[in-house]
Amino acid sequence: MSDFKIIESVRQRIATIDFWDNGITNMRIDDNVEVSLKDSEEQYEILRSRYNGKTKYRILVEPGRYTSVSGEAREFSTDPERNAMTAASAVLVRSLAHRIVINFLINFIQKQNMKMRMFDSKDKAIEWLLSVKP
Repeated sequence: MSDFKIIESVRQRIATIDFWDNGITNMRIDDNVEVSLKDSEEQYEILRSRYNGKTKYRILVEPGRYTSVSGEAREFSTDPERNAMTAASAVLVRSLAHRIVINFLINFIQKQNMKMRMFDSKDKAIEWLLSVKP
């Protein structure tokens, strides 16, 4: 399933964002970090600066082991205005804690135009993202 090339890679304090040639954006978050509001704002700016105004993002989020997200970062990330350029997010779930947080986010985001699902398998997440119209 990994027939893609990375066309650009951006490193930030707690994550690496890879832009793939198949239209998927892969956000790999480091192990043992808390995603802060500042981190979320920086990720948003990275995506916003590359958005062409037409083709929405399909994002694969790979949280690291023992990754957490601050309340401020969660609030920022669920703002409908911030998600307007995203068609879909697939999140790999690595722990019960991740599953609980992602379930909360999915329920909140269902009211928006963005789709969000969680997966145990990276291949299934990629398959689903490729099925979503950007």
